[in-house]
Amino acid sequence: MSFPSLFQAARRGLVLSCFILTLLLASQALAGSFSVSPTRVALSAQDQVVALRVRNTGPEETSVQVELQEWRQANGQDHYSPSREVLATPPIFTLAPGETQVLRVGLRRPPERTTELSYRLFLQELPPPAPEGFQGLRMALRMSLPVFVAPASGEATPELAWRATRGGSGELRLSARNHGHGHGQVSRLRVQLPDGRTLQPSGNAYVLPGAEQAWALSPGGSLPAAGTELVITTRVNGQETTFRLQLE
Repeated sequence: MSFPSLFQAARRGLVLSCFILTLLLASQALAGSFSVSPTRVALSAQDQVVALRVRNTGPEETSVQVELQEWRQANGQDHYSPSREVLATPPIFTLAPGETQVLRVGLRRPPERTTELSYRLFLQELPPPAPEGFQGLRMALRMSLPVFVAPASGEATPELAWRATRGGSGELRLSARNHGHGHGQVSRLRVQLPDGRTLQPSGNAYVLPGAEQAWALSPGGSLPAAGTELVITTRVNGQETTFRLQLE
């Protein structure tokens, strides 16, 4: 690439960066902020109501709308549907800066006998009307918390069965199917190849009972042959485990 072309590309990048920064600064001026504690809800036949604390951490008054939905997983995707089996009150509230609202989440149905139930609690900021003449980008905070209902038989645990296969585009596909009765939160996942390469996706994922999650990992080179033994390190529900898995 010639020097003028490099200069023009750099200039375009600078203009784009300044534009994005302007949008972000404008959005921050109108975006609210709130925190929630705890960040996960655990219900059971013994603990049918749990109290959360929602605090307005921003400088402006903010209104929050609350919604609970049933949470299922199919084909590696999360699916939500309206439900009245779990209720959150109050469903909508307004907080002054620094003010805290107690939000109660209650179970309205009997737990399953052996399998954990899963829901999602959504908290959506309702932003005030924009000031007259405002031209920037507006943002509304949306937060999602997991809600789990323990089965009547007691605490439910996951049972993850792992597979490593070769993807059609040269990637390594690692999957986990949950044969247990409780969710598995995979907060760490690392694959060690025989030549020393390490594959490690970021973030974490939930695997609900009966569901399967998959990770497509780019090896940054050729994949080893089928039958090669891989070293897998996982952290599921806070417990770290290392095991060996054969590439299919």
